[in-house]
Amino acid sequence: MVQSAVGPGRSKAPTIYDVADLAGVSHQTVSRYLKDKAKLKPATLERVEKALAELRYTPNLAARSLRSRELYRIVVVVPDASLYFPIRMLNGAAETAHAADYRIDVVAMEGTAEARARRLQGLLQGDDIAGILSFVPRPSKLGASPDEAPDVPMVVAGEYDNRMRARGSLADGSAAAKIVEHLASLGHRCFYHVAGPAAWQSARNRLAVYEETIASLGLTSLGVAAGDWSSASGYAAGQEIAALPDVTAVVAANDAVAMGVVRALHDHGITVPDQVSVFGWDDMAESTYFIPSISTVHMDLEALGARSMGELIARIRGEQPTETALTLAPMELIFRESIGPVRA
Repeated sequence: MVQSAVGPGRSKAPTIYDVADLAGVSHQTVSRYLKDKAKLKPATLERVEKALAELRYTPNLAARSLRSRELYRIVVVVPDASLYFPIRMLNGAAETAHAADYRIDVVAMEGTAEARARRLQGLLQGDDIAGILSFVPRPSKLGASPDEAPDVPMVVAGEYDNRMRARGSLADGSAAAKIVEHLASLGHRCFYHVAGPAAWQSARNRLAVYEETIASLGLTSLGVAAGDWSSASGYAAGQEIAALPDVTAVVAANDAVAMGVVRALHDHGITVPDQVSVFGWDDMAESTYFIPSISTVHMDLEALGARSMGELIARIRGEQPTETALTLAPMELIFRESIGPVRA
């Protein structure tokens, strides 16, 4: 019996020899698994994977790189530390990279746009990086396409500006129409919108679609408050909404704003959704566990991150990417406890 790498008495990480002993196969078989597990028989594959899981084996990528002259480090570039960093997209990208035995490092590109471009240029000329996944727009001086990068393959994930503000498909506001239409189907006629900051294209698009849908359905909007994506701005807007007794439905720019609105209404003795329905956006993890849970818009950012990383790994390996269109999947409305029929 091979002793666990994480148990008492073991001072070093397990090797492929430990895995082979536990699985009852040769170390060459384990090596073949790490290179291309598709070549193993199902029964052998199952034994090796069970041994890997039990020992919590992690490949020594540095040693493999020295032996094979392959690189296993992928750098994920972000503009700077930001509250709006797309962590769900990064999670999807990281899972794909780890499944392909790549290690990722996150590098923040701080400073001016010119300074960031110079640092990115330096990364692209590095000799220890397999590829770069960037959440920063590609500087024009680096060329029009990733194929023109000097040495290192690069893929731009998502559509963000240099301050992590969503653009393109990530800023699509069309789901706001579905929100208003659904609330109208529940009998709501008097609405209020708590918007995101005007500097964000996504906030502008959501506001524009909201106003267009209100007008086209003959509904009434009793106000628009300027928020900043935070619960505090939602709470401030909620104080104003509490003074407007005709409002029965609130469309918030994101889930954090929606939570702030709900709390402000609660503090004024107004119940959600019995008296006012509140709809959020972004499907934050916290929105499921809030009381009441927040109805929201789900965007499959994990899948977009995974597809972006998949394209990068294909470029690294000189393969044809399986997914060529790195677009966001259709948005989905998630109905939870924060909405209900209009009050009697």
